[in-house]
Amino acid sequence: MPPKAKAEGGSRKLSKEEREKLRRLEQERKQREAEEQRLREEEELELQRQREAEEARRREERRQEQRRQREKQLRETLALLARLDTTMALTRGRIMEQEEWERMMKCDGLPDPTSVPAMNRYLSLWRADPETATMKGALNKTDQVIHVITELETVMEDGREATEKQRRDWKEIWLELQEAQKEKLDEATYHQLLDLRPYLDLETMVYSFFISSPLVSIALWSNTTRSPKNNSHEVKELGFTFTLPADLAEAECVVRVMRTEYDHYSKFARTYTQAVVEERIPPLLAPPVVSKRNKPPHFTNTAPGELNLRRYRVQGGVYTIDLLQVPPQPRVLADCTITQVEEVCRVDRVEWEAQYNPPAAPEVAGQRRRDPEAVEQEMRMLEQELQKLLLITIKLPDSAFWFEPPQMVLWDEDKRCWSNEYFHDVKYNEDQCVMQVRTTRLGVMGLAMNRFANLPFQSWELKPAGDRAVSLTLIAAVVVAEFTITEGQVCLASLQDGARTALSHLYGKHMKPNTLIKTLQFYGINLFPDRDSYCYIDGLPTKDRATEHHLYRCMALVAPAVHFAWSRWNLLAGATKLVFQMKTKTLAADESQVGQPLVLVTPHKTAVLACTEISQAFSTKDEDENKVSLFQYYADLYQLVMGELTDGVRQVVQAAPPVFITTIHHMLKAASVISYC
Repeated sequence: MPPKAKAEGGSRKLSKEEREKLRRLEQERKQREAEEQRLREEEELELQRQREAEEARRREERRQEQRRQREKQLRETLALLARLDTTMALTRGRIMEQEEWERMMKCDGLPDPTSVPAMNRYLSLWRADPETATMKGALNKTDQVIHVITELETVMEDGREATEKQRRDWKEIWLELQEAQKEKLDEATYHQLLDLRPYLDLETMVYSFFISSPLVSIALWSNTTRSPKNNSHEVKELGFTFTLPADLAEAECVVRVMRTEYDHYSKFARTYTQAVVEERIPPLLAPPVVSKRNKPPHFTNTAPGELNLRRYRVQGGVYTIDLLQVPPQPRVLADCTITQVEEVCRVDRVEWEAQYNPPAAPEVAGQRRRDPEAVEQEMRMLEQELQKLLLITIKLPDSAFWFEPPQMVLWDEDKRCWSNEYFHDVKYNEDQCVMQVRTTRLGVMGLAMNRFANLPFQSWELKPAGDRAVSLTLIAAVVVAEFTITEGQVCLASLQDGARTALSHLYGKHMKPNTLIKTLQFYGINLFPDRDSYCYIDGLPTKDRATEHHLYRCMALVAPAVHFAWSRWNLLAGATKLVFQMKTKTLAADESQVGQPLVLVTPHKTAVLACTEISQAFSTKDEDENKVSLFQYYADLYQLVMGELTDGVRQVVQAAPPVFITTIHHMLKAASVISYC
């Protein structure tokens, strides 16, 4: 029948047993595939473990090889530096002998600063010299005396082999010389005041006298009639004006304004020397240990009103404003003049301190509406109180650079510090560089400036500058200075203060490095930070000290033949990553590379980086990692230069005299260009 035939011709329905069999077969297939996948994964995992183990073994071998190379290379570099130090120790002895011989051959009558008996003889003869009791004689002698004191200070600073007794004797005669200089100026002032008549204006009866030398200027003034109208005087030669309060205008006394280019006070302040911190720099051959540098250990705390000389410097000279009693004046009779002779020839000072009562601080705005009449009354009271103070106006001296408004300070002999708490109503005219203040006290005053107006640097450059000469350029915040470094000496090649050329009289004048540094600081240009300077400069991350110190020594070794420059990546690279440019074509990984290559120095190694100064991002990837050749390891900059650069460069480096290398190192270490740029 047709329906039955259709059923027989179609697909047959599987039985339950057949379906179960198919399910088992499918399950077995999946299990086989899963087992095969597991075996493949285990095999791949084992291969991965083998590859990682092999890579770890290679890395460990590489580390061990680097450690061996590091120790071997550092021993070579340190041996070279040790030989250099030994040679320099002998050279310093010969230099000192030559300097002593030249000092003896001058026959200028000046004592040998290293000889205490000679210094004592000089001091005794100076004190007994009657010519130095006059103004002219005292001022003429000052130049010589300050020169002797400066030479003695140099001996004290460089007295490496001196005994403890020698150091005590030097310090004692140093103190006596400074005290004698003050006494001589006081004695000369006394003799000048013995007779006011030669410098007395007969119309106003005002006494006015002025004398100056390169280092000292003295102005004397007295209102002999004690008229309240004559209460002000301008010393044009000093750019100094004072206005006396009513009680002083009517006092019988002489006002002395004395300005000295030297400062014999700051060195006695507690904050003049940096805080003593025991600091141990680990040896380079020891395993590199990375440690943090915090500010507190080197930071110097100060009392309220005390000037921190680690942050500020008194510059532009020192002003002494004091009141002196008028000594007995000659009496003119008919045919003779009677002069009273005093047993002690010295000036007597008049003590004065203003009875100043500053008004109470105004109430906080918004507490209550203030009555205009009350405000006006407070202003009148303030003005009345300010009239009790001595008004001083100073034109900032041209002998120093003023990069920002200074602050007026007074030497507090009791506290042995400079203090700014005795000044009120301070005003500063930036266009005319004129400061006006009112003070409650008289005495020794100075103008204090921030020592770090030019730090940190914006950039720096160190490059060869001819036969046995190297040029160091420091681009600071305000000035641009270029130095030429030669064997044992340094000179200022140029100094730009904005658009103007400055200190041109120093150009080409060769000096010892420390002498040049002090000379620039005298003019208010501080480009050479101290160990603790980083404490007072915000946002300045310092570098690992041991690594930085060794880098400067290596840079000095190769500087006669290699050009170095700052890198913008250095500042934020971290404490243990020191980055700079080494400008030479032989270090380029690719001729098509744009920009100068960078060198990275760490406590572990020194390498040329694949990135450049103008790369989009900074990377510590080594240039050598891109090469097919065997990895080359360098422990420090000296090994890198000697291993990578040409024979000509190596010959120049090896021929550099030890004194030349030491002078370069002195300047690099003094400028600390890696930490301060």
